[in-house]
Amino acid sequence: MAIIILGNFFMLLIVGAFTTFKGLDLKKGSSWLYGIYGFVSGFLFGFLKFNNDDSLSLSMNLTASLQMGVMFAFLMLLSGATTRWHRRRYEGMAKSLYLQYGKEDDPSLFAKLVRMLLGRYQR
Repeated sequence: MAIIILGNFFMLLIVGAFTTFKGLDLKKGSSWLYGIYGFVSGFLFGFLKFNNDDSLSLSMNLTASLQMGVMFAFLMLLSGATTRWHRRRYEGMAKSLYLQYGKEDDPSLFAKLVRMLLGRYQR
């Protein structure tokens, strides 16, 4: 049981990092699958109970499981949608800054920072 819980925990970390750094388009059904996975993982984590001797056991607390499932799904979808919103909003600004200050012959510190941080928007 502990191996399954540990494996699911690491998978949840990977999926959560992917949704946070990549972003989610909530208009697509595939993005909602991440929310469903977050709900199921949180729901299953809600059944865990820590004993006094630092061991894990299962509890039958359905309300805690539902609360954790909703919380995990909400946080995963919110972080993914927020990342996508910020990326779409600021990508145009980054491109114009890179075009203005991205020239290799510009020796200013700001131009060097723009080239270093916004070089991926170069087209």
